[in-house]
Amino acid sequence: MSTPPAIAIRRKIRRLTQVLLCIWCLASFAWVPFARDLDFRLGNWTFNFWMAAQGSVLLFLLLTVVNAWLVNRWEKELAELTASDSVSGAK
Repeated sequence: MSTPPAIAIRRKIRRLTQVLLCIWCLASFAWVPFARDLDFRLGNWTFNFWMAAQGSVLLFLLLTVVNAWLVNRWEKELAELTASDSVSGAK
């Protein structure tokens, strides 16, 4: 049986996944049609070159790290809730 806190944690994980997928989609596809217009400098490179060469890859790695860190933290909370529910249910 799922408790309301467990359901809330699962919703947070689902919401995080949706947000990170939207960011991934924007980083992958949204800037491409406007690449010629995004011709400002970022360090030594223009922004459109930086996004194509390394920016998107670095953003994807960052999204993966954020996802792993947050989901691991929330799954530990979920495991603690499940363990406390099973202990309280056994008494």
